Amino acid sequence: MARRLIAAIVLLTVLAIPGMSAAAPATPPWRYDTPFSTETATVRVGDTTIRAEIADTMELQVRGLGYRDGLRPGWGMIFTYDRPAVRSFWMKGMRFCLDIIWIEQGRVAGAAERVCPVPGAADADLPSYRSPVPVTYVLEMPSGWLDSIGAGTGSQVEITLPTRRDP
Repeated sequence: MARRLIAAIVLLTVLAIPGMSAAAPATPPWRYDTPFSTETATVRVGDTTIRAEIADTMELQVRGLGYRDGLRPGWGMIFTYDRPAVRSFWMKGMRFCLDIIWIEQGRVAGAAERVCPVPGAADADLPSYRSPVPVTYVLEMPSGWLDSIGAGTGSQVEITLPTRRDP
């Protein structure tokens, strides 16, 4: 009887281990509904105000909005830099179309509008979109947004970033 009980326990243990060790695949952070960064800015373009996730580190800037399925209504991403320079963006890992808005000295300096991903293209073959002048800020919004609010080159922009505390 004891042998049968031990055999049954061993059999149940052997059968249960694969089920216990099977884990769900890891979900990469960019697939969550939460922003990549906990910091957000308020951005006003013309008469329209939106919230924007802040991409102010190399890691956040490289990832950008890649690997997401879209943006929440009224949200975008603002890329911030220490000084103006010509900025170049591409659609690596993008799953939806964008307006890429170049901002300098409180004005829209230009935009790459209705830019869409190129399915199946190798990274080396993806087009890049360059700012027409050196800029300190770049705002990414869903495709057609700039036109939908009646804004364009020369439109006034106000960016309110969170107050930084020194460590």
